[in-house]
Amino acid sequence: MATCEEAAKNATQGIKLRLTLISVGKVPELFAKEACAVYAERIRRYAKLNLVVVPEERISSRGNRKFIIHREGGRIREKIPPAVFTVAVDEKGKSLSSEAFARCLEKWSNSGLKEVAFILGGPYGLDEALREEADFCLCLSPMTLTHSLARVLLLEQIYRAFTILRGEPYHK
Repeated sequence: MATCEEAAKNATQGIKLRLTLISVGKVPELFAKEACAVYAERIRRYAKLNLVVVPEERISSRGNRKFIIHREGGRIREKIPPAVFTVAVDEKGKSLSSEAFARCLEKWSNSGLKEVAFILGGPYGLDEALREEADFCLCLSPMTLTHSLARVLLLEQIYRAFTILRGEPYHK
């Protein structure tokens, strides 16, 4: 897995960065839905943001965790745009401070990447193959988070990164 600096060096020159968040399942909690909507709208002040939700596999589907993760992984893979820089969000990824994450976004943008797709698995996690294929793997927290909170946290940190890069007062 490349560091954000190595990944940026390998990118080609291009146009402004677009962001895609591919996640599994709907957010059932009202507070989380509202928070996701608020941060998505804020992010769109700085970058084009596409939110893609793939259906969550039913638990009754053979009741096998690996089977469920694999099926959801296939749905995610179908939604990943071609030739896009992928960031797998996974507990085994690299932990970054908000400032370091902002620097990664800046480097990716300045390197000429056209689009970054963040991939957030379902309640059982992310398919191992997707994590291994990703250009970068990000850990939001060493703590276990609900899927809904992970989505809110990722969107909040993306927004925070833009405010850091612009020197805006949101980040203190």
